[in-house]
Amino acid sequence: MIIEKMTVKGTLGLSISFGKINYILGENNTGKTTFIKLLLYALGTNIENFIDEITKFNMCNQVELDIEMKNGLAFRVIRKLPFSETVIVVPMNASRELIEEEVEIMELDEYSDFLLQNEGFDKQEIVYGNNNKASMRYYFLLRAVIADQDTPAYKLLADLGGVSKSYINNQGLIKKAIIEAILGKDNNEVQKARFRLQSLLKERSTVNSKIDMLEEVNLNEHLELNKIKDPNKIKQKLLRIEEEKNKLAVENTKYLVSLEKVNIKTIDNEMIKLKEETLDVRSKIRNLSLERQDITNLSNTLQQEINKLKKMIVARQLITHIPVERCPVCLNNIDPHSHNHDDLSICSFCNSEVGVSDLEKLSKYKKMLEESFYEASKVRKEIFDQIKEYEIQMKNAENKLAKYRQNVLKKQKEIKNPVEDLIESIRIRLEVLTKEEQSLESYLKYLEHRDNLRSEKNDLDSEISESRDILDDLEKTMKYTDSEKLDEWISLFSEELNYIFGDTLNAFIDSEYSPVISETDVKNISSASLKVATRLSYLLSLFQIKDVVDINHLNYIMFDSPKDKDLDQDKYSRFLEQIEQSESGQVFLTGSITESHLYNSENIIMTLYKNEKLLKRQEEVH
Repeated sequence: MIIEKMTVKGTLGLSISFGKINYILGENNTGKTTFIKLLLYALGTNIENFIDEITKFNMCNQVELDIEMKNGLAFRVIRKLPFSETVIVVPMNASRELIEEEVEIMELDEYSDFLLQNEGFDKQEIVYGNNNKASMRYYFLLRAVIADQDTPAYKLLADLGGVSKSYINNQGLIKKAIIEAILGKDNNEVQKARFRLQSLLKERSTVNSKIDMLEEVNLNEHLELNKIKDPNKIKQKLLRIEEEKNKLAVENTKYLVSLEKVNIKTIDNEMIKLKEETLDVRSKIRNLSLERQDITNLSNTLQQEINKLKKMIVARQLITHIPVERCPVCLNNIDPHSHNHDDLSICSFCNSEVGVSDLEKLSKYKKMLEESFYEASKVRKEIFDQIKEYEIQMKNAENKLAKYRQNVLKKQKEIKNPVEDLIESIRIRLEVLTKEEQSLESYLKYLEHRDNLRSEKNDLDSEISESRDILDDLEKTMKYTDSEKLDEWISLFSEELNYIFGDTLNAFIDSEYSPVISETDVKNISSASLKVATRLSYLLSLFQIKDVVDINHLNYIMFDSPKDKDLDQDKYSRFLEQIEQSESGQVFLTGSITESHLYNSENIIMTLYKNEKLLKRQEEVH
């Protein structure tokens, strides 16, 4: 596995990408141990003592890891904080884009098995004390990749999983199974071949399921066609159906034309006369309606003119009776005796001549308009009455025409034209042919789809057979046996311990995979410094042995502040030199900022101070 990135989301957050060697240096209580715990937690372990910001104050919602598995598949795993029994797994493509439609939610044990499977481990059981058994889980193997400053040196492997997992904390009974699971795997080529075979078998199983489902559906839908196995025969039947349908369409058109001619002959002079009568009445109604509209418009115009004259007369009468002493224009006194009382007089305001006869003319004009309005209203009513009469005539004519048509149709049905029988038989035949055509087309698609799936299955069978042969050949020619792998590990462990400790020691690993120094069990050694050096060399050599022989190590190792008070700077510096020589895999190591000069600065990915801790406010993260 390669851990590409870790993200923590919430009020406090973190986003950091990783390389091959990753040093996180900081002062005390700045988050170094929290960093390791978050990594382990996202990988499925149970962490019982996160910092208060996570456990009590819920300032972190979730932790995410972007990982690439040994089989080349990439995922983003998401686990809620501070504790969750489930993990969200989202596949990623080669561009590291999330494939959200394939997201899965897994229980912790299911998630652990998922990681094991993608790392190339077979399902197996671990026997521990009194014939108890535990299924191999990913968090078991994590014990072989993590060392922290709180674990007693003689235990060598850190406790992961919490006190409720008694079999996990039973160090002596389970350690052997863990080491055997890591050492017992074969070389990378064998793993790749097994991954390939596993993927092909899964793909074939999917194809078989599709074939079974397809055949089940076909059995229900095409029971009568199952005897026809050759798609070519289906295609020939479809061609014959198409030809017959084309012929029937031609005949149907011919009979329809013939029937139309027959029907035309049945329309006699009476029906034509009724139609003409109806059309004539309609035309008269339309003309009268237009005439009525003209009369209505004229009436409205006359009414408006009458109203206008009325207003003018009333206004004149009102104004002439108002006593006016001064001219509204020049404000001079008006002499009431200055005007003569003949037929003609001068308007005191506009100086126009006004005669008595003008009012008489205006009254006559008003009377003429009123008489015209009366006449227009009378004509309009006469037109309206005439329209009603024509509408009654038209309705009677339409009723006669409808009744006549019904009689014609009734007579036609009684006569039962033989052409109609032919047309109906053609329609029925076309329906039968269309239904048969649809059924044949559906069955043809089924046959083609089934044959494609069978062809795909045959190709997979061939690939599976070839993959099995390749796997058999690789297993026969494996370079190292299990005992040779152990010998290589023992040799590397001894070399690294002697170099780190700076002395020539008789270092060995016994049959229980426990380190022995000068024939003394490590827990009985009096030197605390030697215990620490032994622990670090043990885990580092197990990590680096994959560069010498092909084993199935998890491909990363974690050290949480591995230098304690019992290991001097010279020994620790040589330990760091050994880390830098790792050819493959990832190293995660936290350490004190006061000793930053001991580390390769190119591999320091984060430096933590009291005022700049691991987890920061979200605005600071972005």
